[in-house]
Amino acid sequence: MRNTLFLFLFFIGSIGFSLDVYSGGKLSKNQSAMDVTHYDIRLRVDPYKQTIGGKVIISFTLIDRAEKIEIDLLDLYHVSGVSVNGMNLSFKHEEHKILIENPDFELFKSHRLEIKYSGKPPVAKKPPWDGGFTWEKSKNGHPWIAISCQNNGAYIWYPCKEHPSDKPDGVDIFITVPDPLMVAANGLIQSIHPEGDKWTTWHWRTEYPISTYNVNFTAGYFEAVEKTGYILDKPLQMVFYVLPESRNGAESLLNDAEEYLNFYARNFGQYPWMDEKFGLVETPYWGMEHQTINAYGNKYKKTKLGYDFLLFHEMGHEWWGNYLSVADWADYWIHEGFDTYAEALFVEEQYGAEAARNFVNIRYKKNIQNEQAVVPERNTSTEYKTDNDVYYKGAHILHTLRYLIGDDILRESLKEFIQMPKELPHNQTSTTEFISLIHENSGKNIQWFFDYYLHQSELPTLIVKEETIKEKKFIDLWWKDDGFKMPVEITFVSFDGKRERRLDLTNSPTRIAIPKKSELKIDPHDWLLYQLEYLKNEK
Repeated sequence: MRNTLFLFLFFIGSIGFSLDVYSGGKLSKNQSAMDVTHYDIRLRVDPYKQTIGGKVIISFTLIDRAEKIEIDLLDLYHVSGVSVNGMNLSFKHEEHKILIENPDFELFKSHRLEIKYSGKPPVAKKPPWDGGFTWEKSKNGHPWIAISCQNNGAYIWYPCKEHPSDKPDGVDIFITVPDPLMVAANGLIQSIHPEGDKWTTWHWRTEYPISTYNVNFTAGYFEAVEKTGYILDKPLQMVFYVLPESRNGAESLLNDAEEYLNFYARNFGQYPWMDEKFGLVETPYWGMEHQTINAYGNKYKKTKLGYDFLLFHEMGHEWWGNYLSVADWADYWIHEGFDTYAEALFVEEQYGAEAARNFVNIRYKKNIQNEQAVVPERNTSTEYKTDNDVYYKGAHILHTLRYLIGDDILRESLKEFIQMPKELPHNQTSTTEFISLIHENSGKNIQWFFDYYLHQSELPTLIVKEETIKEKKFIDLWWKDDGFKMPVEITFVSFDGKRERRLDLTNSPTRIAIPKKSELKIDPHDWLLYQLEYLKNEK
């Protein structure tokens, strides 16, 4: 358990990425005018030279006038040609942008942009925490190739509009690798085409909307271990692309995956990609939530409680992050905090309330840093994600919200949040939309709750002032923070036995009296996030 927790802390707490490029931020006027509908990625990947080269065809529509067609791609690649609708155009490639001449392309009409490029992609120094390629070898000496790009953006390996707000309707991925390597990627395999020179092109396609960083492939000398799973009694193709040396345990992993998928489906709605697959591919790094082809490098390790944390966590992103996505990285806690809290719900379901309480205290509460707001200003890039609070504090905020509005309302709201129609396309959402849903479902305006927990770094302060007079202790409790009014549970031993009360606290003192020898226990069931300021006055 200690090793697993250490890895998890390292997984979500690593900072200092080697590439000084990021996803998101404020869209330029050029990119705001552009809606990408499809990517067609065609690359030859050479593990011996550690190079990639080919072309990417981007289908797009202009919804407003744009001075330039603007695409993101690292400067280290050589761009050899750019055309739109078959017409070669002049361009500049600088500051990780390809700026292409716009000879007044027609608005609200589909256009086809083709970019030819090649080069040596960046090598990931600490995958998956920093971006780039990992060029490894499996035990039998075959190349083993993987990509990490969530934090730095997909434009570290293919030209794209790198912003969370623009999810294409689908992607075609053609990857050519030397035999006998296999390529595993998003969606369903369309064809396997030998090129005649001991190289083979693997064509994958997803017809679901997908975020640019979720477009991914892994190549290696894999075996495909398959099964038909049943998720809420519906059949689903499940496959694990695994190296021969890791083959023992693959079936058991898929059986665990089926159990975990059913947990998520019961709580948040059916698996979103039923028409394609649930895929896993063994990677030389720990893991990542690539849509329908989750990276898995946990080597079948399980927690002390007996479940595979890495498998469970990355799978949860198929709901929280891949299907329900944010359009601004300021709302990133919806991806990670919600997915992280799902694990507490799983622990509670499988191992009981006490185990879940211990889990929340050990995994979440002890690791919250309170150094910056969980939800920063709008137009944030992934550069902001430099601590664990979008995970741990985000999860604990949901735990405290559950206490405030009730278990049933929170659970129903989480499921509805996943499935309900959104203001933005492709099931993209925001913190504001979630808050509105909670207000509607709870029948309460609890904006004060979200203001303090999401938009401020410090926790609210509970003041406790104690005064002893003869055989009684008189205790005043109030919230120091203006407008904060969280109810607080307390327990103490009275003359006739144990007492438990729920106090509706505000910024004015609420007084209780308990026997002198009794001890007051605040928040006995560990629901709340707060700091304590204790005042004592003996008489």
